[in-house]
Amino acid sequence: MRQDYKTRFTIVSVLTATLTGTACNTEKSSNPLSPQIAGPLAGVTITSPTALKPPEGKLIANTEQPLTLIFANAASNSVRPFTYELQISIDREFTQVVLEVTGVEPDDTDQVVLNLPRTLESEQVYYWRVRAVDGANSGIYSGTVSFEIFTPVVVGIPNANSPVNGQTIPTNLPTLVAEHANITGPAEAVTYRFELAADEQFVNPSAVLTVNQANGTSTSVSPAALPYDHVFYWRVRASAEARNGRIIGPWSATANFRTPSPPVIIGTPTPVSPIDGATSSSRRPILTATEGVSIGSVGAITYRFEVGTHSSFANPVSIVQVSQTTAVFISATISTELEPAREYYWRVNGSNEAAVSPWSSTQLFRTPSVATPPIPPGQNPGPRTPDPPPGNKLPLPNEATLITAVANANPDALANSCIEEGGTWEFMDLAVAALRAKDNRWGYNCKRGDCSQPSTDVVDYFWGIGGGQNSTDVYLIDIISSVCPGGNQSPTWIDQTDATVEEGTVGRWIYPRP
Repeated sequence: MRQDYKTRFTIVSVLTATLTGTACNTEKSSNPLSPQIAGPLAGVTITSPTALKPPEGKLIANTEQPLTLIFANAASNSVRPFTYELQISIDREFTQVVLEVTGVEPDDTDQVVLNLPRTLESEQVYYWRVRAVDGANSGIYSGTVSFEIFTPVVVGIPNANSPVNGQTIPTNLPTLVAEHANITGPAEAVTYRFELAADEQFVNPSAVLTVNQANGTSTSVSPAALPYDHVFYWRVRASAEARNGRIIGPWSATANFRTPSPPVIIGTPTPVSPIDGATSSSRRPILTATEGVSIGSVGAITYRFEVGTHSSFANPVSIVQVSQTTAVFISATISTELEPAREYYWRVNGSNEAAVSPWSSTQLFRTPSVATPPIPPGQNPGPRTPDPPPGNKLPLPNEATLITAVANANPDALANSCIEEGGTWEFMDLAVAALRAKDNRWGYNCKRGDCSQPSTDVVDYFWGIGGGQNSTDVYLIDIISSVCPGGNQSPTWIDQTDATVEEGTVGRWIYPRP
């Protein structure tokens, strides 16, 4: 380590006194403390300082200037005091020195802290070194250390431009638009991160989208389809590559919007009966279909059934419109009697004030001849529950909802169902057709077992094995209350099987009715 000032002063005093007493005429240049001393002093060594800060390869923002350099003190065995010379260059060989500082005094501590007298240019790598000199002798330079001055990138806050303020957007496929953030410094690879969530805290984002900055003044993204009629929140922030890594800016203010109500889409109906070229049971057949799956607030739907002699339906021979029911089945009775033994095509669609469904698939059926024999139940269209094991009987299905739906769709037919008072079979035929569209084990009931008198308000379910025609293996269900006399009919679902047996009579299954 170097000698401190007091020590050097003592040595100098002793040497001065000795020289004064013995050699008054010695040359001034022979004084080791003389500033005009000629040449290095023999036997003098000065150690190299140690560069400490900034360390090798340090990136330094130009906002941190003027720089502070720190190095460890050198040591000398000379009586002469020394100072430090510091150089900063733009090349490692120090052929292009841009700043040199001399006369830097040692510090009483182990380190010297030097504030540079001026700032350095940005976007430049620099090299620095330091050595100690005493006017006669020069120490070895410290190791060369590099650092880089760069301009920092500052990323501002983008503006969530659209959609905002809770507005209802026209589609559930939003486009989020952000005005660009103000970015200063040599930024590269600018990107924008959009976050979309159903909660304002963004705990569970619905979408996170990162895109490169677009040309112009704004950048936009389009998330996937969102649920209808929901409020969503979104925010955006920018980031950029800088010399010291990726710089991430602050989030924008949170914006919000609402998706629109679902569009009205009426599902396509599916024909059930008659289909696939089946022969109808009547020349005024009942056409049955299931409703399609609808989306949105469809409200009341009207179903249009068309019947024609050609699949193009250029000139329909019959058009029947019925209102939507609460059941899955829609049924319509042909308004005019069709020609016997002829092929006809039919189709159905649904509509309301807002939308129209596609047409169903086109189905073909044949009308019966003038004297069509009864069709065996097993050959009737529609699904059929398999026979029970011998000695067992099938359970009774509960189709109360279906009967109510048929009644709601055909109130006039229900009101005119009192045969004894001149009514028609229309409601009973509609009900049996709807039931048979689900299971052709349903049929008419021979009142008290007499098939010349079919019941005007009771249907039968055949629970046994085989075809079922004229069988007493049936459940008897009353589907019309207060049918006669006096009217005021309403749909019902009453199991009359046990009551019929207790009265000492029977029910008998038949289809079609005579």
